Amino acid sequence: MAEGKRSVKGLAVLALGAILIWFGLSRNADAPEDTVHAADPSRVEEDRSDSSDSTDSRMVLQQRRDPSGRAEAREPRGDSRSAPPEEPAVRDAAEQDRSIAQEVVAPQDPVRATENQADPVAASPPDRRTGFAGGSQGEPLRQADDGRAGLMFSAGPDPERVATFLLNSWIAGDEGDLETFLKQGEGADLPDAKRQLVASFWQAISGYPDQAKEGLDRIRGAEGITTAQESLLSAALDLPGSRAVPRAASSGRPEPLAYAMRMMLLGDEAEELLRKREYGASAVAWSDLIQSEIHAPWAPNQKALVQWGEGLDRAQANHRFNVNGSWPSIEEKVQNGDSLTVLRKRVLQRRNDIVICTGLISQVNGVRGYVHPGDVMRIPTDRVNVIVDLEARVLLYRHGDEVVKLWAVGIGKPGNETPIGVYEIGHKIEKPAHTTNGLPYGDPDNELGSRWMGLRRPGQSSDTSYGIHGTTFPDSVGGAVSLGCVRMRNEQVDELFEILPRGAEVVIQQ
Repeated sequence: MAEGKRSVKGLAVLALGAILIWFGLSRNADAPEDTVHAADPSRVEEDRSDSSDSTDSRMVLQQRRDPSGRAEAREPRGDSRSAPPEEPAVRDAAEQDRSIAQEVVAPQDPVRATENQADPVAASPPDRRTGFAGGSQGEPLRQADDGRAGLMFSAGPDPERVATFLLNSWIAGDEGDLETFLKQGEGADLPDAKRQLVASFWQAISGYPDQAKEGLDRIRGAEGITTAQESLLSAALDLPGSRAVPRAASSGRPEPLAYAMRMMLLGDEAEELLRKREYGASAVAWSDLIQSEIHAPWAPNQKALVQWGEGLDRAQANHRFNVNGSWPSIEEKVQNGDSLTVLRKRVLQRRNDIVICTGLISQVNGVRGYVHPGDVMRIPTDRVNVIVDLEARVLLYRHGDEVVKLWAVGIGKPGNETPIGVYEIGHKIEKPAHTTNGLPYGDPDNELGSRWMGLRRPGQSSDTSYGIHGTTFPDSVGGAVSLGCVRMRNEQVDELFEILPRGAEVVIQQ
């Protein structure tokens, strides 16, 4: 078994700084010796009902190791809910139809990619002690939606409640809330084996694999512990950066605790792979983590998503946005008299299935403006697409199924909700005037910001009255404030404008 991060210094931290929690588990004096068959790493779903066991065990929660020794928390950028003056908008009656079914993209499997990076950008992983998502310690935990149905323990709290407590303790980088939950809160009513599972997984993810292995040995074969949960705890014992994270279930409702455990493993892998400059694998892990949170059975945490997006940025700068990254592409050689516009047209004559724009060609090849005869341009072949998630209030810019960029967005306010459905990018306008009210770009009453990208229904020749645009009220981004449009900060919509081609699919989902 891998020793994780054990060292003399680590042993001192364990001896002097660990918080020991002794649970009085005295239902039977002897722990079961039977073991179960090897866990199936492809299943992260419910496969056994939960009930109390008779494990006599000792559980220990250690504070997560902080390699940097830093103690001050970084506060992520918050989402303001202040409402600015409304942007005038005129809706076409035909656009009131909001019945188009939303597309849900399953989180991808983080298959490692090998890339040959040139001039890599130094990576600075988040500080573990301050919280993986940058939140300060003691931040209130988000609450599970009590109206959601799911697999219930035979005794104890709602499984979503347990999962969100574990996940949010990890996001905040503080075991205090989890400790209290397990000792004095609802978690005290959990079956013994389930409490041992949670405590042991925390030990493993915090860098104490020996103690976690003892816990895993105690719960093997215990009632209420699924093969998926055993598999995830076993994977957590391996060295970060080399863990084989089990795949998410492709169908059925996920078991909440296993789902949260998998997300935590993905986050640790993304962080460690970034530190090791394995940018392609890190980017895929960040992407999987982000989309797992979007599709989780609990309410999404926008602050965590935005912070994970910053890690994604560092990875993708050396992967999808690096000419030496390992991503699907074709090559096109620059000929005499070519501009990027001419080269793009020639590419589309060869491959009409590609959605591409000159800004994206420039971005991935690291060129600005001019190209020279003989240069070879790489052209991404994964289709560019966008997902706007209204509950999380984020926009995901993707190549294929992989998230490349993430931004917080403002959405329609109550009574003027952003309509869900499938769209395409229509007209793109720099420095847009507000034609409805006759307001030129730059007018104080023109709230459209620096860029406008119209949304049109697939197969239609004209845009709807909705679009993705900037704003003169940046503090409104993250809130439900608009008359239905998707609102971004100007510097972020400027970036998206350059790399999002006309005709790219946009899915707006609830």
